[in-house]
Amino acid sequence: MDMNPGAIDEEGPAPGLIDAADAIRRGGRIGKLRRGLVASILTLGGLTALVEVSLRVTGFRQNYFESTVNKTNQRWVDLTTARIFEERDDNRRPYGMRAGSSCEIDGWSFEITSHKSRGADFPLEKAPNEKRIVCIGDSFSFGLWCDDDETLVGHLARMANEAEPGPTEWRAIDLGVPGYHAGQQALSLEEEGLPLSPDLVVWYFNTNDIEQDGFFYDEELGVLRRDFIPLPTGLRRALWSSHLYGWIATRHRQAVEAAEPGEPPPHLNPRVPYAFVREDNQAATRAAMERVAELCAERNIPLFFVHQPHLTWQGEIQNPDWPMLELVQWVEDVRAELGIEGTNLLGLFRGYLDGVDRLGEGAPSEFLLDTYVADERIQAAVAWMRARANESGQDWNTLDVPARLALLAGYPGTMPATPDFHLTGEGYGYLARVAYAAMRDADMLP
Repeated sequence: MDMNPGAIDEEGPAPGLIDAADAIRRGGRIGKLRRGLVASILTLGGLTALVEVSLRVTGFRQNYFESTVNKTNQRWVDLTTARIFEERDDNRRPYGMRAGSSCEIDGWSFEITSHKSRGADFPLEKAPNEKRIVCIGDSFSFGLWCDDDETLVGHLARMANEAEPGPTEWRAIDLGVPGYHAGQQALSLEEEGLPLSPDLVVWYFNTNDIEQDGFFYDEELGVLRRDFIPLPTGLRRALWSSHLYGWIATRHRQAVEAAEPGEPPPHLNPRVPYAFVREDNQAATRAAMERVAELCAERNIPLFFVHQPHLTWQGEIQNPDWPMLELVQWVEDVRAELGIEGTNLLGLFRGYLDGVDRLGEGAPSEFLLDTYVADERIQAAVAWMRARANESGQDWNTLDVPARLALLAGYPGTMPATPDFHLTGEGYGYLARVAYAAMRDADMLP
């Protein structure tokens, strides 16, 4: 063994010592990185937990929910918090109607049957002389704001029974669910409607059903909510249990829906997930229409499509440049392509009682659709107009549209810019008369 100490100085350290020193240095750096990463994770976790606790303690969700409640949507709030909805373990339909539930809102009774339809309960098995009309759709099909027998399908069944008195009894089965889009409506027919052995299916379709994401239902707060974060549906449902995620999702939704200067409203803005003009939403809607048509054809069940354009002020609907017209035509084109019998309510909404659109001919409106909007502020104005008619000795029911509009002059109240456009029971009756005439012509109803 060479004990000369100068040998090391001249030849340098042995390779094994160099490797060992490098390994020690690397181990030190990795250890620091690991400790730093752990500390960062713990810090982030602690901050997250702190924010989560803060949001829970301060009641962010409840406070935010209560801050959004106003006179316009109070009825909706009362309805959703009445627990007639329930969460479902199904990412395609995260919520539905709660069987056997009931509530009363502003004098209207909402009763949910054991079959998850609106109205009085009935046996699963049909009576020998019974015929059933199953109606699918959204909140308009469900019937906001009217009584059970004043929904579209309620009117249709009554009119059929009046036209065909005798042993045959037509039963209205209302499977409309507020907030459902076309794909979910197709599923409700498949899963709830078909087991009820319908003799006729009515699809009360609204232009705002052209989407594919839809709403979630918060069981705790009793509210329908949106979540636009681009994550799988199941994951978004699971993450909602975190109030921090809920805060993020709420802020994200507000940012997405906020219109920049010059942009169209959210429902016509392609960057908004539920916009009716998006190609993916239209493709999903077309697939749903095709599926419903197939389900009915396979079982030889007549299908009738009641096409309701997105409801707004009658004056806007009468505009030849109304931005919804292209969507109305798109739905009609798909319906024709699939060979689905139906009727388009555009003519009715433009004020023609028989539903025939004569706006292009310059024909004056025969009735004022706006007076059948159920929003309490609209109805307050209508009551004021009726009172003025009585005071002047005029019969409100015989007045034409210009005469009715003239009565609104000097109204002391405030008309809402964006009312709840659901209809009164009488308004749904006008829809039913147009639909019934077309269904009778198609040999679907007596």
